[in-house]
Parts: sequence; structure tokens; C-alpha cells
Amino acid sequence: MIKNISVYLIILSILFLAGCGGKKGMVIEGESPDLILEKGNQAYQEGQYDKTMQYCQYILDNFPTSDLHIDTQLLMARTLGVQEKFEEQMDLLLRVLKENIIPGRVPRIYIQIGEFYEHAARWNPGNVTSDTLDLEQAIKYYHKAVAYPNSDDRSAKAAALYRVGLLHAKIHEMEMAVNAYQQLVQSFPESPYSILAKTKLLDPNNTDELPLPTLTQTTAEKQPVPGTQTPAGGEQQMRDLITPTRSDSQQVQLQTEDLEKPVFSDSTQKK
Repeated sequence: MIKNISVYLIILSILFLAGCGGKKGMVIEGESPDLILEKGNQAYQEGQYDKTMQYCQYILDNFPTSDLHIDTQLLMARTLGVQEKFEEQMDLLLRVLKENIIPGRVPRIYIQIGEFYEHAARWNPGNVTSDTLDLEQAIKYYHKAVAYPNSDDRSAKAAALYRVGLLHAKIHEMEMAVNAYQQLVQSFPESPYSILAKTKLLDPNNTDELPLPTLTQTTAEKQPVPGTQTPAGGEQQMRDLITPTRSDSQQVQLQTEDLEKPVFSDSTQKK
């Protein structure tokens, strides 16, 4: 009888531990950091933010030499943002920016800071002046992403330039919006954001958020854009979209203003 009870307790303990492991989403021993980060991104898409942070922290703790550290911390920062932990989000972004371990990823850090200010503008309760200032700050950081010289992350730079055009349109600076869209079409013809820019150029006053197109070429992609000449290869398939590398090692000196922590207004704290 005692022997049977002992066996029962052992089985129960095994089932309990297995259940806890599944609940917490712990990784399997031997999994690569790439796969773990993929799981973290999947958890983020599913709104399981605690699990996302667990995966990210696991990578930082167990793969100290991985070149995925920047991507991991960018995912952590984005997760903190959707959880409205804005102070922690900006602290993390500014720290990663200051460390500048992989210059090739700097544009994506600037983009997240720009998104932070866009979020601040959306939360602002109807004060047009403050909204405009927040959007101008976002534009500033998107410009930094596009102009950053030590990165070939064309995907990020195209995305940032599209935001520049859209935000200029939102604050009724239509000439600047058109210029940004045209520059995007000319400089990044292979990007899906180039297709969105062509669509916006048909009606620059349209500030609706548009979904990225699929791999199939659209009508807007084939249409010529007034005032622009698409470079050769501009209509190539999206599968040829240039993706950033993670092998950058050159350090560059960032401007002092990039390292200053922004002042948090009430607009970022409202729920």
C-alpha cells in the first residue's frame, strides 16, 4: 500500500512539473537563440507579454555572446511599450543606443523612439500644440534612422522614411510629406513601403494607416509617380527585400542629444 502511494506521488509530481513548465513556456534545452527569439515574437503577437519577456530574458542570460542581443532587447522594449511601462521602455532604448554594440541596428532603435512619441501624441487629450510637438519629435527620430550612416538596414530606413511622410501629412506639411514619399520611391524601390508611398502620392492628404502589401505586385506598384523616376529594378518581387545583417562591429560616436532621456508628459501616462 505504501509502495503504491509512493509511486502515485512520484507520478503526480512529474505531471505537476510538466504542467508548470508548459504554463510558463520554458524553452527546451538545446534550442538555439534564434528559435527562442522566434517564440518570443510569437508570444508577443498573441498578447502573451509576460511569456515574451521570459523568452527574451532567457536569451540574455544564457547566450551572452549572441548577436541577437539587440533584437532581443528591442522586442523587450516594444513589449514594455504595449504594457504602458513607458519609463522602463525608454530607459532600455536609450541604454541600448548608448552602448551601440551593433551599429547596423541603430535605425531600429531610433524607430522605436519615434514610435514612442507617436504614442504620446495619440494619448494627448486634444491639445493640438502638444500633439504637434510629439509628432515633430517622432519625425526627428525617424529622420535619424534614415540618415544614420553606419547601417545598411534598408528595410528599417524605408519604414522610417514612410513614417516621416505620413506624419508630415498629419501635421499638414504637405510639401514635406510629398518629398518624403518621393524620396522613398526613388531610394528604396524594392521595399513594400515604396508601394505605400506611391499610393499616398495619389492623395497625399490621406493619412490613413495602410497595411503593408503582400508579395503580389499591386496596381499602385506599377503606376508611375508624378515627379519621380523609379530606378531600374524598382518593380522586383518583395522576396528580394534587403534584410539587415548583424555582423556590424564598428563603433561610432553618437550625438549627445541622442543619449538624453526625454521628459515624460502626462500624455504618456493616461489610460
